[in-house]
Amino acid sequence: MDWFSHLARSAGNTRLRALATVIVAGLVVVGVAGAVTSRSQTAPTSNSLPTISGNATVGSTVTANPGTWNGSTPFAFQYQWQICDSGGNGCHDIAGATSQSYVIKSGDTGNTLRVHVIASNSDGSSSATSTASAKIAASPSGPVNSTPPTFTGDTTVGSTLTASPGTWTGSTPITFKYQWTVCDSKGNACHDIAGATEQSYQIKSGDVGNTVRVRVTASNPDNSTSATSVPSATIAVASATTGCPKLATGAQAVSIADVASPARLQVDAFQLTTPSPIAGSMSSFSVRFHVSDTCGQAVSGAAVYVTAVPYNQVTIPGEATTDGTGSVTLSFNRLAGFPASHNQQLMVLFVRARRTGDPALAGISTRRLISLPVNLRR
Repeated sequence: MDWFSHLARSAGNTRLRALATVIVAGLVVVGVAGAVTSRSQTAPTSNSLPTISGNATVGSTVTANPGTWNGSTPFAFQYQWQICDSGGNGCHDIAGATSQSYVIKSGDTGNTLRVHVIASNSDGSSSATSTASAKIAASPSGPVNSTPPTFTGDTTVGSTLTASPGTWTGSTPITFKYQWTVCDSKGNACHDIAGATEQSYQIKSGDVGNTVRVRVTASNPDNSTSATSVPSATIAVASATTGCPKLATGAQAVSIADVASPARLQVDAFQLTTPSPIAGSMSSFSVRFHVSDTCGQAVSGAAVYVTAVPYNQVTIPGEATTDGTGSVTLSFNRLAGFPASHNQQLMVLFVRARRTGDPALAGISTRRLISLPVNLRR
């Protein structure tokens, strides 16, 4: 009886353990099933519409902001730009306009733009479209030319031409850029001269037989516009007999840049600008020099250097250039070497005139000695 009871109790425990195992397994299955069926769909949904930034004018670049989206990250975005009527309706896709940015074309003028954005993640995709842009305007016009550019100067090799930009109207400020061009003898078939982008241009030997024009580009905050001068006279070689340039109408001097060999410079006049003679008590004095070419024309831009002989009588002023009349004034201060002797009657000066960039003692330069009166008793 005792053995039977023990067997019965053992069998009952086994059944209970088996039943518990079945119950636990069922709960696990139910839990897994519940977990699967309770997972929510998280495909993107638009939280705020895409927007467009940039100026709605032809030639401008507009850029799409995809807006904000709800859903599982990360998001990937695709863009499609659309052209619409002036009221933002009747839209259709612009072929190939699938980047985040779009450059507005001239054919878009008077219409509006929208951008269609597709947002995608691992759970799916969704789309949203921006509101319409402002009505697209044509590019703002730049300065308007009312009188064309001109230039002045002699059309011979070595001469310098100087441009005037002409007359322009439009919003200010207006700035100017220059490009000189060489053309055939009739002013046609022009092409840009490399590096000739300053307001002035010095005619080269290779320009002979051709003409030149200058193209001026005027720019303001709105845009840029260009205008071109009429052609010059046919470019000729400078006089082979003199090398002297032609004095421009109304000018008092020719430019140093236009003087060519065999012409040379000459210091043709000088004058003490303080009372003459130089006194023994002097502390400083000034001399005015005049430079001309060998044709007797005053020369502007000539570099003049002067020093006393012997040295150490007076300071050596820096090299200075002649003005529009061919003149330059240099000042000298007394040094310990003056007077050079107890009976000095002359102050001798070495004077050199040259073209900057030429060798000091070559090219068209000139040198001479001049003397100024000295009275040591004064």
